[in-house]
Parts: sequence; structure tokens; C-alpha cells
Amino acid sequence: MTLFRLRVAAVAATLAGVAIAADPPAQPQSLDSFPRWIIAADFAEDGSTLVTAGGESLLYRAGDVVIWKPDGARGGDLAGHPTAVWAVKISRDGKLAATAGYDGLVKLWDYAGRTIKNDLKKHKGWVRSLDFSPDGTTLATAGEDGSVVIWDTATGNEIKTIAAHAGPATAVAFSPDGGTLATGGGDTIVKLWDAASGNEKGKLEGHGDAIWSVAYSPDGSTLATAGADRTIKLWSTADSKQAATLSGHKDWVTTVAFSPDGKRLASGSLDGGVKLWDVAAKGEQEGPPAEKSSVWCIAFAPDGQRMFVGTHAGGKLIAVPAAKLLPPPPPPPPTTTPAPVQAPAAAATAATEWKVLVPTEFTSMAGASGAIAADGIVTVTGTLAKDTYTLKATVPAGIEPRSIRLEVLADPSLPAGGPGRSSNGNFVVSTFGMLFGEPGKTETSNVVKFASAKADYEQPNFTVAGAIDANPATGWAISGGTGKDRVATFDIAADLRLPAGAPLTVTIDQQYADGQHALGRFRLALMPAAVTKP
Repeated sequence: MTLFRLRVAAVAATLAGVAIAADPPAQPQSLDSFPRWIIAADFAEDGSTLVTAGGESLLYRAGDVVIWKPDGARGGDLAGHPTAVWAVKISRDGKLAATAGYDGLVKLWDYAGRTIKNDLKKHKGWVRSLDFSPDGTTLATAGEDGSVVIWDTATGNEIKTIAAHAGPATAVAFSPDGGTLATGGGDTIVKLWDAASGNEKGKLEGHGDAIWSVAYSPDGSTLATAGADRTIKLWSTADSKQAATLSGHKDWVTTVAFSPDGKRLASGSLDGGVKLWDVAAKGEQEGPPAEKSSVWCIAFAPDGQRMFVGTHAGGKLIAVPAAKLLPPPPPPPPTTTPAPVQAPAAAATAATEWKVLVPTEFTSMAGASGAIAADGIVTVTGTLAKDTYTLKATVPAGIEPRSIRLEVLADPSLPAGGPGRSSNGNFVVSTFGMLFGEPGKTETSNVVKFASAKADYEQPNFTVAGAIDANPATGWAISGGTGKDRVATFDIAADLRLPAGAPLTVTIDQQYADGQHALGRFRLALMPAAVTKP
């Protein structure tokens, strides 16, 4: 199941409730006092500068690219991005830098001269990641449109475009020898490409959710991938086999970076955690204290003694802790699955009753507000943009759900009566997703797979099945049927069990191109397979 659009939008949404302070009268001259989002960062190969990228928010407000000296003093800016800057990279020889914005604009810079060389315009939608080839002659950019574009850095001309992923292309990295390009996508897949020809060389499958970051070890022997499924995977580049899965983060893993000697891997997550891993032992090491803000990027200094951590509330340079392997976590207690019991007739009748799911939390990636009523109805107001709604809830006591229902509700307060917030009352649910966890815990690291979806009304070419496929360009909409309550039902895969008391995270991704087609009023409910006593 693809949730990256969900995530990128939902992530910005999960954090959009955090108030962003207005720009101070004067630009902060010290990294310690810099308050804005830092989404990406990179060190110059000689360690003389650190460059950070971000902005006032994740989305449409003007972005910034700031150059910092080793002591954290501000050393200059690469100005000109009209939207938040999502990616930054310095070429190995230090002559070039590249930056990419939420609006899809890629800029190629003369890094030493702090001047623009070329504006690279090709992608439709945001560009999440980019990387220089080791010799600096080419630049690869990965975008929301699913494509990876290879550019000639001398001329700024496009060399080739690779149709890389069914969903957004979310991460890209050249191998140290420059021969292979690794890409990650919202379709949960990592692909390997011949950098010269653009032909596909391999496919790495195993993540349960969108890919956020890919990184090669300095010697090229290992590829690390990280995703919204809360895991990091290590792959042997010799045979493209999975070597390890590293678990421990409680939220989406947004970034991974190898130490200069390749012996350690750092990872950062929206849970604020910064973890260090022993690559050979495939185990967790003692790491720095968790950040109070969600972590977006990590970069090792070339000497390996310091690393930079960027969050949605600024960033900081920290000393890399000494390598000390933590003891392995205790094994989970054994679980047993009770034998199926024939439900009595009364229970079968009761099972036809939907159980309203009352969320405990609502967040919007774009910064909209969501009021949750006692009857579970969520009413959304405020910012209207491409958005992802994220809702937290718990499976009610006494039931084991087999389906989840999304009721979209008309209301006179909405344009054309709703249920959507567009001028004609429509909406587009690009992706509907759900995660669950263990009862009694808060984290939700398991993906709920849906076997099928159906709706009482569907717009031609925007059927509800498009909300659970791997293509964010599809989705559920109801043109011709607005102004009335509508219902979509998503059936949970037969081999999946969600126990009572399990925490849930429901994501409703809405990424229609005009940024207006978001839901205004809706409610969730669960259909039990059987009703039992709590």
C-alpha cells in the first residue's frame, strides 16, 4: 500500500499543528538560533561548510538554503526558491550545489561563487530528492510525477528521463562508482538502474510502506533504505539480497546516512529519535538523546566526529557518540491464536451493526483544523490545499473488525453542500490507508492490507478501487453525486487480524492537482467479524 503522498502530505500535516513562528526582524546569524524547518542538509567534502534547506513550512511558503561555517556561524545563502526546499546536495569537488523545491523547481548553483547556474524545469509536482554522480557531471532528481530526470551539470540540459515508479519517486542515490542509481518510491519499491543507459537492473521489495530515504555505504557494498513502515533495511549490493531489517523507531523513518568509514548508520524519524546502528553486527548502538521535534535529516561531518540533525524546529551539530552496541531487545512473548468458534445467531445479527470509530486525534498536513464530535463526525475547516488527514483511534473492546467504512457527509456549511470542500462539493481521496499496533501500546507499525473496496457512488474514472491501488494519481471522487451522504467500504484482508484495543492510524490522502478537493465532513466506522463480550 502506498502512503507517501499520504505521508509527505500527512507528515507535513502531522506537524502542521505546530505553530511556526513569524520570521524574526533580522536573519539568525547562528545555527543555534535558527528556528525554521530544516528538511535536508549536506556537508562539503572538505568539511568547510554545511548547507541546510527548508523553509517556514513544508509546503508553499518561501524556502531557504543557508550555508553555515564549521562553528555554526551563518556563511551565506542560496536564495530564490518560492516554496519550501526539500532537497540539497553539494558535489564531491565542492564546485556545485543543487536544491529542489516543493513546486518542482530544481536549481543548480555555483557553490563557491554562491550564484545560480541554471533553473532545471521538468518535474510536475514536488522534487523530494536529488544526488550528484561521483564525478559531478550529472545530477539525478526524483519527483512526485514518478520520474527520475538525469541532467548534464555543465549545460543544465536534460539527458534522459526514467519512468521510475508507479507512485511518486521519493529518494535517489548514485552508487559510489557511479554505475548504479538507486531510487525509492511511494509504491514501497526500491529500484536499481544502470546510470548510463537508464535501464532497470533490479528491484528490491520488502518495505511495507512508502520509501523515504536511500543511501549507499562509502565502499558501495551495502544499500540502506528507510520507509514510512518504521523500518530500515540493509541490502547487499553484490546480490541484491536483504541482509537485515533494523527496527526500533516508533514513527516514519525519514533519513539514513552512513558514517564516513561505513561502519555505522544513523537514522532519524518523526518520533524525534536519532539512532545509530552497527552495520556489521546489524544491531543498535547507543545514540544521542531524542529530539523534541520530528527529525527530517541527518548528515555526518567528513571527519566522522560530528553530525548534523535537522528538525522542524531548526537543527544542531552534535558529537557522534562512541560506538557501543546495545543489548538485543528481549524476544516478544509467545502468542497463540484461538481456534475459530462458531458465532451464535445473536452475534451474527449484531455483527451487521457498524461500530462508530471516534478518533482521539486529527492532524492535517496542510494545517487545516479538524473538530471531532462525540458521535465521531470530523469537520474540517481552515487551510485548503493538497492534504493528508491523519487520525488516531483504537479498536473498540469486544470486536475484531473485518471492514472499515468511510462516510462522507453532506452539510449546508460546505460548498454545494459537500461532502468535499471544493467549489462543487466534490473531493478526491487519492489513498486511504490504515496502520495498527499491539493493544496497550501507542505505536502503529503494521500496515493494514485491504482486499477490496466498494462505494455507493463513484465518479467515472475515479472509482473507490483507486484509493487502495499503488497509484496516487487515481482515487475516489463523486462528481454528479455531491450534496448527499456517500459511503465507501474497505474490506480488510482475510489473513489479517486486528485485535480489540489495538491502536490505529488512519490516513486519508487527498492530492488532486488543484489542491481544492479535500473532504469537509466525514466519519469512520468498523464492521466486526463477530461481537464478543469485552
